[in-house]
Amino acid sequence: MKKLFIYTFGCKINQYESQIIREKYCLKDYQYTGSFEQADVIIINSCSVTAHADKQCDQIINKFHNKNPKAKIILTGCYAKVSKDKILQKFPFTDIKEKEFFLSGIKQKITSFENHSRAFVKIQDGCNNFCSYCIVPYARNKMWSKPVEEIIEEINNLLCMGYSEIVLTGIHIGKYDKGISFLLSEIYKKINKYFRIRLSSIEVNEITGGLIDIMKTEKERFCSHLHIPLQSASDKVLKDMKRLYTSKDFLDKINLLKNFFPDIALTTDVICGFPTEGEEDFDITYNFLKDNEFARLHVFPFSARQGTEAFLLKPVYKNGELKVRTDKLLKLNGFLVKKYFEKFAGTVRKSVSLKGNKALTDNYLTIENIQKQTGIFDVLV
Repeated sequence: MKKLFIYTFGCKINQYESQIIREKYCLKDYQYTGSFEQADVIIINSCSVTAHADKQCDQIINKFHNKNPKAKIILTGCYAKVSKDKILQKFPFTDIKEKEFFLSGIKQKITSFENHSRAFVKIQDGCNNFCSYCIVPYARNKMWSKPVEEIIEEINNLLCMGYSEIVLTGIHIGKYDKGISFLLSEIYKKINKYFRIRLSSIEVNEITGGLIDIMKTEKERFCSHLHIPLQSASDKVLKDMKRLYTSKDFLDKINLLKNFFPDIALTTDVICGFPTEGEEDFDITYNFLKDNEFARLHVFPFSARQGTEAFLLKPVYKNGELKVRTDKLLKLNGFLVKKYFEKFAGTVRKSVSLKGNKALTDNYLTIENIQKQTGIFDVLV
């Protein structure tokens, strides 16, 4: 029997889809191996959200081919979708397959989640927002929502396999067909088990009164954590990015959440150095992040993606300023993470086990040196 190895870049969606590929297509005809050097077929599930992601994928293709030249290398994912011609020029030996090759015509579900203690469940795919900097709508342009009944069946099966935290994920989960609050309501109504749900990410203008009501009602089964992408707090830059909110909209919503849920972890994405971000715009964003005490920042230096509106924009700041700003935000993140952790020191939180004798609390704190346990258990922060 031939051996298969899968390497996954990027987001939770990619991780989920790699598990589908492993379960539905490969294990029927191949034995899975954890070593690419022993594999007959290598599938690389790629990401293209930044130029750095493209570069990393190129490096992995080179590495795998040089160390295992006899293996067939199949490239799929977003990089394969948006840069096919460029990839084939560099690596003519690769076999490029768009994700539809693996996913079309089947029910997208998993029965386990390899090497994970929490299970991701894909509920939605595609985005049509077309923010001016983002390549994702070009790579995943087909809007799709998984039927409610299939989601409930999949979660039930994963709970039976021992997973106690389910992360609902998608490219734009706030665009779920009948609404994310409707989906959550159906899940909680029809699954009478003790488990918890975490949302992977949600846009600020899609946090509705209905969602907040569910978070109140199901506070034992809904993690006290929301990841809400900000990207910038400058209204000028937000407009240039084609984001669909203002800094006041964002502030009003997170203040509402903090009022209802004082312990909630609010994490966010921020793009540093968008081409039209002047020094004053950066200072506005920096102070907004600092003053509102986010639990964690995901900092992304601006990356020009060919095909997007922002690709042709020339930065208004000097060479070298991008690194200065990025480093400043990363330092701020370290300060905010420490401050948020210290806020809960000495308290007990509901947690699930992670790899490496760690635990993850409902409000997104990682606790070290914890004996591995099953289910949801109390941990002293």
